[in-house]
Amino acid sequence: MTKHILYTTIISILFLSCGSSDKEVKTITIEPSQAILKSIASNDFSIVLDDMKIDETENLIVHKHKYKVLELKNDSLHSTDKDWSVVNQSFFLNHKNDLGMEILSRHSGKVSTLAQPVGYGWAIGNSAHGEWEETSTDSTNTKSHGTSSHGRWRTHSTSPFFWLWLGSRRSFFRNDYNNYRTYNTTGRSYYGQNNNNTYTHGTRSSYQKKSRPSFFTRKSQNSTSWNNLEKRTSRSSSRYKSGSSTRSRSGGIGK
Repeated sequence: MTKHILYTTIISILFLSCGSSDKEVKTITIEPSQAILKSIASNDFSIVLDDMKIDETENLIVHKHKYKVLELKNDSLHSTDKDWSVVNQSFFLNHKNDLGMEILSRHSGKVSTLAQPVGYGWAIGNSAHGEWEETSTDSTNTKSHGTSSHGRWRTHSTSPFFWLWLGSRRSFFRNDYNNYRTYNTTGRSYYGQNNNNTYTHGTRSSYQKKSRPSFFTRKSQNSTSWNNLEKRTSRSSSRYKSGSSTRSRSGGIGK
């Protein structure tokens, strides 16, 4: 009797530990951001990651993004909110820290898939959109990776970026921008790590926690799915590599 109870307990623990590992993960052939890139023929634009979530049913896990598209048309900035779109699990994982940031953009003919703070790649630091003003302090307390400067960006009222800035009322400081450029030139996403080990941009920033409370409430309520995200992606990658290796060996036999 005792052995039977122990056996049943072990089986139950194993079942619970498997959790969502046996569930199918929804996949797609083309990322929605790439579809948007193809749909905008020539205008400069940026895709901002506006929201993200993980939907989970009894048998299926679905990763979703919601985007805001900022498109420059005739010297005006047009903002379009997109509906929820399914994305691949690996893509979702790659951008889990990029809430509120540009994840794909095309400006002056150059396409970038590097996550970056909104406007840093095309408006901030561009004399066509504004200018730096000297200030006594830099309120971001961002760690400096180069020459320290307390300049603050002032966007011209004639700039298309002005109305976007007016909606957020965020201040952009030269020290933070200089750090961004250092990261960008080496192909790294910039989140503005501060002296107190907090972040200025992206999912981990206090700004996003204040401006997008619904996301963080939803994430907290679905913490198990988020905690298992990297484990699922790692298992999927391992299975793919194993399958590729098997196919390579079987292909070699036929030669």
